[in-house]
Amino acid sequence: MKKFKFLPPYNSKGRTTFPDTRKRSGTYIIKENDKIVYVGSSRTNLYKTLYRHFEHWKHKTQEVVTYVTRMNRHRYTVRIVLCTPSQAVRLERALVIRHKPRDNENKFKQYTLDVIDKRTLETYEEISPYSVAPF
Repeated sequence: MKKFKFLPPYNSKGRTTFPDTRKRSGTYIIKENDKIVYVGSSRTNLYKTLYRHFEHWKHKTQEVVTYVTRMNRHRYTVRIVLCTPSQAVRLERALVIRHKPRDNENKFKQYTLDVIDKRTLETYEEISPYSVAPF
């Protein structure tokens, strides 16, 4: 598991800050003005899943959480955690239950953490974050 510091989703040149997360699994945390508003994960393509939140997009069968219309009024930062697909799902669930982000309000509401979830969360908390992605 590799955890990175919170960074803006785009650099000053308008490029994404974590380009080499394509075809990798992991969890991400989105903060709006230093408050966690969303936690998500991807088992197959973290880049695509994460950056959809900062673009205009629609999905026929999935609820869409996007911040593109708010980017001029709020400051967004993102933390990436690279991990295995099973760790990504467990870490997402544990972080949603712990932080209760505004935009994950009903996700995992009826779920309680099991021993493996708690161990995954402990591992995440013990890891020091990298200041920048080592890609």
